[in-house]
Amino acid sequence: MPVLAGLTAATSIPALKRHPPMPTPTLSQSSPLVTTLLVCFILCGAAAGCAHLAAAPGWNAATLQQVPLPWSAADGLPSRTEIVAGQLVIHTDFPLAEQHRIVRELESLRADVSQQLGLPISDEPVHLYLFENKQRYDDFAARQFPGFPSRRAFFVETDTTLSVFAVWQDRIAEDLRHETTHGYVHAVVPTIPLWLDEGVAEYFELPRSEHGIHAAHVAHLSGRMLEGTWRPDLDRMEALASAGELSQDHYAEAWCWTHWLLNTTPQRRRLLQDYLTDVRRDGQTAPLSARLRHTEGLGADFATTLRAHLESLIPPPK
Repeated sequence: MPVLAGLTAATSIPALKRHPPMPTPTLSQSSPLVTTLLVCFILCGAAAGCAHLAAAPGWNAATLQQVPLPWSAADGLPSRTEIVAGQLVIHTDFPLAEQHRIVRELESLRADVSQQLGLPISDEPVHLYLFENKQRYDDFAARQFPGFPSRRAFFVETDTTLSVFAVWQDRIAEDLRHETTHGYVHAVVPTIPLWLDEGVAEYFELPRSEHGIHAAHVAHLSGRMLEGTWRPDLDRMEALASAGELSQDHYAEAWCWTHWLLNTTPQRRRLLQDYLTDVRRDGQTAPLSARLRHTEGLGADFATTLRAHLESLIPPPK
């Protein structure tokens, strides 16, 4: 898998404590048919949008049974139509036009992710397997990934492949933007920390017309603020190591940090881009929280700053 560049000498922070890379859940190191999996899910119908794994907080990919890879049509994968769209290889079990709006949107998403995050574009294929029939999709997921919670869509990274599995339904565009973003990012930054991986995917799952403003997350977090039950904490987010730990609060906060970094000042956007560059080069690079304290001052109150940013996104009453 391709990987990114790093901090220049002028911006390096040698005194900062370096954190170990976020662990990727592993199944087994002994069998050539079994490989590392990174799985990201979209939960069906959470009250305030898509809160991944909120219904199964104890789930951890490390507990999954051994899974033979790669998959093929013989395993029940869609194979009627195959469309190559840039980095994407889209497999369906129903007719899908090459110029379908979703195909073109996902292809253009590649450039958006690259430009905003400062990442190079990879040529590593991202395979999208789209099922027309929910029962066939559920049967495939249950057979190939026993123990997985039921989800509309999920992303799997192995040692050799990047794959998205989804069922065609009313929210397919949102689901595919989210999961395809994981594919584009992992093609170049496979060790991206969990919280940022999800924050970026939540940011890009929105239609381009929304400019990254996730109305459901704004509503959820603003409600938490009114209750006095939410205080942003980037150190806490960086400590998350398993998808099973993530709640709706985590997904919403991950999106909020990502939106703040990308949309407030050029310096913060550059800081995020440089961080991703360094993570690509060295998974043990200084964490983003330490870099923020270095550039914005040790006394900076990021919790208050992020809350103020969120308040600026709350739509005025009608």
